[in-house]
Amino acid sequence: MLYAFRSLPTLAVLTALALIAVGAGLAETAPDGGEPDASWRMASRESHDGLEWAVYEEAVKTPGRPAFRIETSFQVPPVVAALTLMEEMSEPGGMGSGETRRLIERSDREALVHTYIDLPFMFSDRELAVRIRHSDDLLNGIHRIDWVDENDALPPVGKGVLRLSTRGYWEFRPLGEAYTSATYVSRAEVGGSLPAALSDRLLQGQALDAVRRLQSLLVERERMHVAAPPPALE
Repeated sequence: MLYAFRSLPTLAVLTALALIAVGAGLAETAPDGGEPDASWRMASRESHDGLEWAVYEEAVKTPGRPAFRIETSFQVPPVVAALTLMEEMSEPGGMGSGETRRLIERSDREALVHTYIDLPFMFSDRELAVRIRHSDDLLNGIHRIDWVDENDALPPVGKGVLRLSTRGYWEFRPLGEAYTSATYVSRAEVGGSLPAALSDRLLQGQALDAVRRLQSLLVERERMHVAAPPPALE
């Protein structure tokens, strides 16, 4: 991830910012179940380790808050992709790169998660609380994971800490009998004084990392022989 930044001395800091949450972003585009409309333009089409994806950028960018949309597919049913992602996004503990994730509350369909990133002294630490929701359209077999910041659930912000606003979604649609067509949309801010061009490239790397990470989790789940669809949701 973030190969474009290998030569930068602040790589560890940028990587930590990118790992705020799996797929964390602020999305304002409604699901359409088809090709992106004219508000998006294709930036690249790539493949790696059997995973293919197309990356889209906004046709008209919002300064300081770049948006990315990624279209891909997975070799599992939509419900498996959704439940795997929900489990990953709700997992507490240390996530590496100075990131700690704490589960505030959890139910079958929702979770509230607090993420804190401890950065070197010359940078402000980052934190956010995110409400994650799993919903489905059983008639069409579509599953969604949406998230939105809920920073009001946290105590007053500490000195030297920046809180991030976030909203986004994954949508998983049936593709044949046991495959999934997936859409990831994110808009995010890293906060602070990073140059716009640098934060744009950082956040695109974060978006791609979210897709590749989910693919890895699904491959590992299949390897462990638990990739069959779980019991029907109520």
